[in-house]
Amino acid sequence: MKRQEILTRSAPPRLWAILDESVIRRVVGSPATMRQQLDRLLETTESPHITLQVLPFSKGAHGAAMGSFVILGGTEATLDVVYVDYHAGSLFLEKEKELERYRLAFDYLRAQALDMEASASLIHRVRKEL
Repeated sequence: MKRQEILTRSAPPRLWAILDESVIRRVVGSPATMRQQLDRLLETTESPHITLQVLPFSKGAHGAAMGSFVILGGTEATLDVVYVDYHAGSLFLEKEKELERYRLAFDYLRAQALDMEASASLIHRVRKEL
């Protein structure tokens, strides 16, 4: 909850998130809890500084199948850092070759994912199925 406050401050950062369909379909907690989580995701789609896309199962394997990653950065590409979280810890990657690999993976995921409207529609459908 504390991290979410960053997204509601007066000058929030730009957030572009791509979620695998399994994230919205795998029930964590009770169905009621999951509905609340999906409602929260849908609320975020109303913020002009947040882009949320869902990568559907129908697209098959994808560039981030090895795990999640976050590209943290400013307006200049030289400020980027990639954060990779894994079971035994986490990594911050700063070398240009590493950054380029993750930027390319993110671009590929954006192209494969549903657009914002279709993503919100899928989240609504999944919510109704609970």
